[in-house]
Amino acid sequence: MAGQVQMVPSSERQRKLQQLTFTESSILSRDLPRDTVLKHLQFRLSGSVVTTFGSGTPVADAFAAFDNIIPRIDIIVNGSRTVKSVRPHLMRIQQLFSTLVLAERASSAAAAAATDNYPTVDAGFTYGTTTQVSTVRESILVSFEDVYARIGKESTWLNLKGVASAEAKLTTAAFSSLLGFGNTAPVVYSASTIVIDILTIEAQDIPPEMRFMDWKQTTKELTFSAQVTDFAIDINRGNRLQGLMLLTRTGAAGTTTTATGKLASNLVVTDLSLVVNGQNIIKKTDFKALNAENRSRFGVQAPYASNVSILDGIAYLDLLSDDARGDLNTALDVRPPLVDNVQLFVSTNTASNVSYTNPVSVTIMSEELVQVA
Repeated sequence: MAGQVQMVPSSERQRKLQQLTFTESSILSRDLPRDTVLKHLQFRLSGSVVTTFGSGTPVADAFAAFDNIIPRIDIIVNGSRTVKSVRPHLMRIQQLFSTLVLAERASSAAAAAATDNYPTVDAGFTYGTTTQVSTVRESILVSFEDVYARIGKESTWLNLKGVASAEAKLTTAAFSSLLGFGNTAPVVYSASTIVIDILTIEAQDIPPEMRFMDWKQTTKELTFSAQVTDFAIDINRGNRLQGLMLLTRTGAAGTTTTATGKLASNLVVTDLSLVVNGQNIIKKTDFKALNAENRSRFGVQAPYASNVSILDGIAYLDLLSDDARGDLNTALDVRPPLVDNVQLFVSTNTASNVSYTNPVSVTIMSEELVQVA
């Protein structure tokens, strides 16, 4: 009708991309839609695999199946702009901190796969008896919307309108990565039906000329075969640093030569400090205290069961100011010329408290706010 104002639709949109079939030790890739602005991507793994072994009882890694057989997810724009390079377990913890809900995770083992590949028991990967079928279903949320911000979180949506290319790349590992600490049974995996679905959560109606920041998350892992004191780890500079998430794992004290895999542990790292320009201490704490602070700060219920908690080995250094109600503008500016270097200094525990026979690992996920040209 003449004179009627047309309303711009602003509903959240969602779609399912073409499914990926899991293959071991490879890189799976899926193009992302280039007509939209992404808030989140949900990666959902489901399916079954037959496990065969001759003796002993296989022990599953304490982490769920997704993190072990797909240890890295990359989101890359225009071939070289890495927006995400993340580990699924850390994405699971991120979702727990931001929503207080643990993402979908279930597994079972029986003579046949669970109905419609939909096990109903909350568990990581489950081994049955030899030649039985293990079925899994898990979801991982990769967020472009900054989930820690209460002010300005929409400023980090990923605008793909007009880019030359955008893809999600999944680096896969062998099924043997599912074996955990203390395992003694070689396992043969066969007849896999595991697939990965990718679901988008979008704001399609954003104008293509709108500018956003990248909430860039990148991960690196270090291993230590002996105790260290104030070991310096270089942290990315050149942008604004929002936070660092640490994951620490070790073989249990008194490990045997048959042990494989690692266990998440709050005992690996003792002290840590974030230092700018070699002398300006931004954060100084110890790992166990930071782990406890994260529980209370985010209000997470992560109880222990059989002496294990989902938050074991996790410590998050949040650099947003609570006084400013999670404003992204309070992220730490580590851009030159004011900042020459940013380092995280870590000290690890004694050999009497953690095992260095199976080297301990420290994984660090850096979170930066990057202005996109």
